[in-house]
Amino acid sequence: MADEIKRVDANTLLTKIAEKARRDVDDVRSVLARHGVSYKPAIAVPKHLCITSLAFTGEKKGQTAPGPVDFAWRDLSPGLMAIVSDRNFRGKTTLLALMRWCLTGRRGKGVPTEFAETFHTLTMTFTLDGQAYEVEVTDAVAQVGTLWRLDGGNRLAQDAFSSPDGFEAMMSGFFMGQLGLQMLVTHVDRGDKGVDQPHDWVWLSGAMVIEPAPDNLFGNYQALGARMMQMYLGVPWTNAVNDVQAAQTRIEIEGRQAASETERTRERRRARIEEIEAEIAGLRRKLAGLPSAEKQRVDLADANRRFAEAQGRLRSAVRSLAVATEDREAAKHAHDAARRDLREFREGRAAKRVFRSLDPVCCPRCDEKFDDERKQANHHDQTCLVCGTPERPEGNPTQQEAGLKDAVAAAEQGLTSQDRRKEALGKAADAARTDMRRAESDARTLETALAEPSSAYPLELELARLEARKEELGVEEAKPPETTDDQKVLQIAERVTKAAYKPLQDDLLAEVSALIKDYAVRFGVVSLEEAKLLGNTNLRMRKNGGEAYFGTQTEGERARLKIAATIAIIKVAERRGLGRHPGVLLIDSPGSNEMVDRDYSNLIAGLAEVAKEIPHLQVFVTAASNDTIRGHVPRERLLYAEGDEYLW
Repeated sequence: MADEIKRVDANTLLTKIAEKARRDVDDVRSVLARHGVSYKPAIAVPKHLCITSLAFTGEKKGQTAPGPVDFAWRDLSPGLMAIVSDRNFRGKTTLLALMRWCLTGRRGKGVPTEFAETFHTLTMTFTLDGQAYEVEVTDAVAQVGTLWRLDGGNRLAQDAFSSPDGFEAMMSGFFMGQLGLQMLVTHVDRGDKGVDQPHDWVWLSGAMVIEPAPDNLFGNYQALGARMMQMYLGVPWTNAVNDVQAAQTRIEIEGRQAASETERTRERRRARIEEIEAEIAGLRRKLAGLPSAEKQRVDLADANRRFAEAQGRLRSAVRSLAVATEDREAAKHAHDAARRDLREFREGRAAKRVFRSLDPVCCPRCDEKFDDERKQANHHDQTCLVCGTPERPEGNPTQQEAGLKDAVAAAEQGLTSQDRRKEALGKAADAARTDMRRAESDARTLETALAEPSSAYPLELELARLEARKEELGVEEAKPPETTDDQKVLQIAERVTKAAYKPLQDDLLAEVSALIKDYAVRFGVVSLEEAKLLGNTNLRMRKNGGEAYFGTQTEGERARLKIAATIAIIKVAERRGLGRHPGVLLIDSPGSNEMVDRDYSNLIAGLAEVAKEIPHLQVFVTAASNDTIRGHVPRERLLYAEGDEYLW
């Protein structure tokens, strides 16, 4: 069955996709190419990696064993290798991290930042299918060095690097090419945009690392676990499916982001429409407060009319004021005459009373003396004693004075009336002048306004522009279609390709599942009755008569199950001649996972046995020194820090 599936070529797959999509094959090729999907067969021939030496120099700083460092571990070979110490924190994990640093070019968390300047040089040699190579880091701080190919006594430079990024890129390119690996691409949503996230050797090398308390059955990244497993098993066309899935995710994310952007645009449009409506309302209020030219012309005519009417009132008031002035002068003369008459009357009466009270004794002219007889005769005749003139009767002086007083009062009332009349006419003239000036000022202002360009014109233009912009923003954009033709082709491509390799994958997974069960039991998971590895890297098991899964196990059981699954994948792929796993495992402190001594002993014994069964497998395990380790790992394959010593 496997041989039949291997013979399914790209043209056959593309033809099936085109038939199901009811599209032309060239059209399907174009769609796939547009989305970065490549249908290229990639059946790799397994290559075997073996780390043969690790060396480094440097200087420890601080209070913990300070001093120069000159470490070398040579003559390493396939099989189980152990790094142990009697005490914790003696550099076991760091040694595994340095190996991985040399393999990937990336200094990981196993070499913490406080060690950034501890290592000065770093060298690791390894073979790949017997061909020897050397990674030489001449400056571990700046990460400068060379990858050498060793031929006998010759060292041939393969590539060089001078930065952390350069180191990583060089090792990634080397191993991806040598092992026939293909970059895995996922498309992720990064807030406001979708991003293609490539995963190269740094990520794929996670299949060689088993850390304490693992969360994933294969590799260190859940999102890549299934595709990494398929790649290392050698399942054909998995990279095409990876590209198809990435393309579908890309379209989905871009569609979602486009919908979000459309909604954000719609919200911005609504907000802008509200702003424009507020601006329009403000302009209309301004325009309402500005007079129109027609109204200004009407107001100008009214101002001219008011000016003419005030001018007429002024002329009339001036004429009347002139007459009133003359009348007032006449009233003033009459008043003055009446007052004079009253004064003269009073003065005359007073004089008469004085002269009548006189008793002359002689003539003032001739000095003739008047006797009593003459005085009595004159008194009887009512004549003047001096001149003999008969005295006139005076009438009623009281009535005369009252009459004169009445005349004065009448004259005074007439004068007051004329004053009031004159004052009223003066005020009328002043009011007419004020009205004339106001009307004249209004007329001039209106004439000036009419002569100048209208201030309403630019407001009216702006109002028209804003109303047009509002109408333009009010047009809703069309929504993008939910599913495009390209998406349909990609969906069909995924189904057809998976169907093409599923029989082989199921066959491989069944074989791997049987080995997982065998290895896990040998590693101490004695209650395991059945194991079934699924295509998504989930491990479904039967333990103690019940169903169980990888994620529900204890940390120690997960570590042993992961080791069993990784070695099973290596062995099946090797046996089928399909896989790409290089055959090196870096297992860090499996005994730290609350593993009882018997289970730990079973794990170490099982690893030693499996390492012998798979000749090219090289396993590095770190642990605290104990009888189990020393009993199953020969002393020459053991790196041991005794007592208080450090490994480096």
